[in-house]
Amino acid sequence: MPSDLPWAARLGVTLVAVSALLLAGCSRPPGQSGPSSSAAPSSGTGSPACNLITPDIAAKVEPGLIPVGQNSPARPPGSKAYLCTYSSKSKEGGLTALSVALTSPASAADISRAKSTADCSPVTGIGDFACLQWTGYFRGEAGGASANVVLMAVRGNETLEMPYVASPPMPGSGVPDGDTMARALSQAAVDAGWGNGTALSVPSAPPMGSTR
Repeated sequence: MPSDLPWAARLGVTLVAVSALLLAGCSRPPGQSGPSSSAAPSSGTGSPACNLITPDIAAKVEPGLIPVGQNSPARPPGSKAYLCTYSSKSKEGGLTALSVALTSPASAADISRAKSTADCSPVTGIGDFACLQWTGYFRGEAGGASANVVLMAVRGNETLEMPYVASPPMPGSGVPDGDTMARALSQAAVDAGWGNGTALSVPSAPPMGSTR
């Protein structure tokens, strides 16, 4: 979500906020569709971000993801982006969340900031620019850090930021797969109409604990 918060704080806020929504049982049924990104399919909700990454597309990223929270057609107070959040929870895998932040129109500064994302590996086949960032568990961060993969993309005067957040591994559960998460995120952007006509090429996740 575009803001002045550092990445770790933003992703932590995402996971905590989604946890609270699930515990409160806050899910919103589809309503009427609103304005959307030019190539976006409609999800039947009011948020342009949810109209871009629809429930069907989100379910391909991670089976079981459902919309949570107030997916409003308006930008949240203080945010330049339209927002949408999907989440799922299971005993085996813990909490998984996919957040979508669509800034449309984006300023030159927004676009420059997106293209300057630190430690972000280039992706080809999406928009005018795209990159992937792995943080948290994938960087060997201590303290039970969540496993985070973030897709950042630019197309024309729009920016798209998609954090995919999974709980840290629990006893008896599988280990988060940074490559699978990255491919799923990138394909979601293409499925949403952000492909640029060239072959999709997704970089490999860095070695566990790497700082590259």
